[in-house]
Amino acid sequence: MTHPTVCADRLTKRFGDREAVSALSFSVSRGRAFGLLGPNGSGKTTTIRLLNGLLTPDDGSVALFGEPVTARNADALRQRIGVQTDTNLYETLSARENLRIWGALYGIDRSALAGRVDEVLETFGLSVRADSLAGEFSKGMRQKLAIGRAILHEPELLFLDEPTAGLDPEAAAELISYLKQMIQVSNTTVVISTHQLAGLELLCDDIGIIKQGHLLAAGPVEELLQRQWPGNRYSVSVDGGQGEARRIAASLATVEDAAEGEFTFGADDDSTVSEVVAALVGAGVGVRAVIPLHPTIEDFYFTTLDKEVAA
Repeated sequence: MTHPTVCADRLTKRFGDREAVSALSFSVSRGRAFGLLGPNGSGKTTTIRLLNGLLTPDDGSVALFGEPVTARNADALRQRIGVQTDTNLYETLSARENLRIWGALYGIDRSALAGRVDEVLETFGLSVRADSLAGEFSKGMRQKLAIGRAILHEPELLFLDEPTAGLDPEAAAELISYLKQMIQVSNTTVVISTHQLAGLELLCDDIGIIKQGHLLAAGPVEELLQRQWPGNRYSVSVDGGQGEARRIAASLATVEDAAEGEFTFGADDDSTVSEVVAALVGAGVGVRAVIPLHPTIEDFYFTTLDKEVAA
């Protein structure tokens, strides 16, 4: 039996009277990327710290690689994981020296360490500043160095907390691409917490949405999207007569959202789309465009949060 790489079971953490994380349960299988998404202050960082053993839960439990995380085995398990939860660096040491120290702590063989440090510096575009003091780095460069530190020992499991914060769009896209490569080549498991949704479509196999410490939804991305928006959806743009156009479309399909000059409808197959268009044209409605709609993680994120507000 293959155990999930990460398993959270009713994970709960309190700080005084405030419950920062409330009975979170989810799992992440090996070689998959899980995105923990939520607004600032929703409990994402606390959850990441609970998962990698930096915090102890008040209730519930965490298992990594099939082993319950305890005070006795936490250090041994952490040798197999990489963690980026902040950008605290050795300010008076260079980027290269920071990585060398962490490489030694991770137990990387001395004969391989220098080459691996150079590889990480090159990967994150820091080679030119390799011998500059970390304290002189910009926020984005510090972020890159902190992530480089987390992946230095090529961990089986990687935790990243808001990793694209402070990165420009190009650097953020490069990071997402690199993480995808890690997963494909090394079967690495990645848990990433963020409120920045750009690029997640390319990375995340599974997501969980958290708000005020409560998990609102979790599961494989495709399943969540299909459950929220079953079947196929299309946007139709028309010239005038929108009311009549919607009435005609509604006789053949399920009409959903509407705006000036356009509406959305759902259809189970392509033949229904052809029928809707033919009926509109036959009634003299000018059809400017019919565009298939593909829901995204961002769509699901905001829909889920909006439902919570409405409830």
